[in-house]
Amino acid sequence: MRKKTEFILAGILAVLVLPLALTFLLGGRMDEIYRAIKNEMEYIFVKTNSGVLEMDLEEYVLKTAAAQIPLGYDLEALKAQMVLVRTDLYRQMEENGEVQQEDYLTMEELSRAGVADKFLRAQRETAGRILTWEDKPILASFHAVSAGHTRDAGEVFGVEDYPYLVSKVCPSDETAPEGQSVVQIDSAWAKMEIAKRDSAGYVQQLRLEDEVFSGEEFRNLLGLPSANFEVQTDADGVFLTVRGVGHGLGMSQYTAQQMALTGKNYKEILSYFFPGTRLVKE
Repeated sequence: MRKKTEFILAGILAVLVLPLALTFLLGGRMDEIYRAIKNEMEYIFVKTNSGVLEMDLEEYVLKTAAAQIPLGYDLEALKAQMVLVRTDLYRQMEENGEVQQEDYLTMEELSRAGVADKFLRAQRETAGRILTWEDKPILASFHAVSAGHTRDAGEVFGVEDYPYLVSKVCPSDETAPEGQSVVQIDSAWAKMEIAKRDSAGYVQQLRLEDEVFSGEEFRNLLGLPSANFEVQTDADGVFLTVRGVGHGLGMSQYTAQQMALTGKNYKEILSYFFPGTRLVKE
């Protein structure tokens, strides 16, 4: 009878205690698994107009890159863009501890465009990779189309802090569909004087009477495709012939696409536009 009672008590204890022990052990294990998954996913903090959001790093890279480059571009050009977006992200986190929100496309939008798989592949095959100079993320500049040459950062900024941002020839950009445009501007600019250009032909300084503008200030003021332009004045008004799209620094996306179409991979593309940098995996 005593043994039977002990057996019953042991059974009761097992029923009561074992679930609690399992809950404790499994709960601890689930927390550990969650932390491991979260660490593997590398969440980042993104500053938005509505506050700071926690986002998966690689998801941010994919969606942001998709908003910055034509969706129909080749896989290797997309990979190069992914590396630049990720590099800029790491640079922002290192300098500011957070990331400013960029425009992005959702996976639903990419699926409707029929390119979701291509962008996912570009993200997977470059995951964690960034460009560095002296073990720090570079200034990962890019633009849509150059004016035939990209710009030298030493000329643009007047400092030698970016030795990897040097002028590179991009002959295919000169015949790009959006490589040249003609814009009519207000006749009040008829007397402006272009005071300085860099070696790639981009206007660095212009004057109108007593006012002085940088080329980029003028470009933003008038909403021009780029600061590489020539002025023509005739009876019909003042016209600018504008070459290129964007600021002209770093990688020309159009030339990156042409390189990809001729068989160059993303590493070769990035090596061309950012000589001396290292492609590393974080």
